[in-house]
Amino acid sequence: MATTPDSAGRACAIGLDLSLTGTGIGAIDLATAALTTAVHRSVPPATSTVDAHVSRHRILVDGIVNQVRACNPALAVVEGLQFSVREKDSSLTRRGFLWWAVIEGLCTAGVPVMEVTPQQIKQFATGKGNASKSQVVAAYAVAWPDATRDKNIEDRADAAFAAALGAAWLGCKGLPLSSTVTRRKVIAKLPAPTSPERVAVHAA
Repeated sequence: MATTPDSAGRACAIGLDLSLTGTGIGAIDLATAALTTAVHRSVPPATSTVDAHVSRHRILVDGIVNQVRACNPALAVVEGLQFSVREKDSSLTRRGFLWWAVIEGLCTAGVPVMEVTPQQIKQFATGKGNASKSQVVAAYAVAWPDATRDKNIEDRADAAFAAALGAAWLGCKGLPLSSTVTRRKVIAKLPAPTSPERVAVHAA
């Protein structure tokens, strides 16, 4: 598991790219617009038994929620569940559980959560809702040339742009992204978060 993004106690917009093996976490400091990313990793259990998966998922969910809470989140932007399965996928239900359990944990902790679509994140990142993963990664490299690049760069890129989307919605200044017509349209169509009253305090 990577270290928690460091915001020095200041409020952050958080982006999450949830995954059973490597959840990308992006944190943008709302005071400085600085980005930090982390990857919360989880290794599949040695034995594929019910109790082994239950134990893994509990540790995984608690770890992700605690990592987000440690960033002083003003808002967490999470990509909604998207299932398109062309062949047998034994992880389908487990990924669904992870998503709902993390959302429950964040809501219970009082973290405002905004659910967005993959297309909204791609459009905000590249201008195209059908952009490929490599195009999102390329946009990540341009926007944040000093950001971490490793084998989980796709997770980091998705999480970074989810965080940037939340930060822009909150009115954060200084993001390394031009205010294009496309981006303004994406922001205008975003749904309300789960705790708008708390978001209003941070955005004021």
